[in-house]
Order: sequence, then C-alpha cells, then structure tokens
Amino acid sequence: MRGEVCRRGLARLSLKLCKEMAERMATMAMFLNIDETRVVPALREAGEKLDGTEGEAVLDCSSVHRIDSSALRALEALACIADEKNVKIVLRGVNVDVYKVLKLVKLTRRFSFVN
Repeated sequence: MRGEVCRRGLARLSLKLCKEMAERMATMAMFLNIDETRVVPALREAGEKLDGTEGEAVLDCSSVHRIDSSALRALEALACIADEKNVKIVLRGVNVDVYKVLKLVKLTRRFSFVN
C-alpha cells in the first residue's frame, strides 16, 4: 500500500514537472552577441528576431566600449519594439561608460542590466 502511494505521488510530481518544463520551453529567450563594429545592424537584427521571442531577449554588450547617436536611436527603436511585443530586453556586460551615456539619455529604465 505504501509503495503504491509513493508511485502515485511520483507520477503527480513528474506530471507537474513536465508541465513546468513545457511552460518554460514556450518562453525561450533570445541571446545575441553585439559586436562593437556592427552595433546598429546587430540591434536591427535583434528587433527583427523579437517576432518569435517570448519572455526576454539577452544582448551581450561586453565587446561594446563606445556608443554613438545612431546606436542610441537603434536601442530606442529596439525598446519600442520590445514594449509592443511584451519582451524584456536584458543588456549583459555593459561597459560603465556606455551605461552612463544610456543613463544621460534616459534609456536605462527601458532595459535590465546584468554583468
């Protein structure tokens, strides 16, 4: 009797875990490296890829040490697209100087940042 109860409990637990995994898989994140020499094209590409993305998009900015006005406009456009599609944009490895520029133009509140 006790073994049967344990098997039923495990079966329920397994079913619950399978459902949770299916939900997580449905919200797959997009991951994209941003190269300093092609910031604007990479951000445009990220905006195009948001169509199939649910949940969040992670952009690795660790190789970006400077940001110009065209990249700022591209970031703002990406933030607008992400807002429309209800996708969270995470900027990973942002240089301190780049972060300061984003802060000055009030773009930091539209993104999440991780090291």
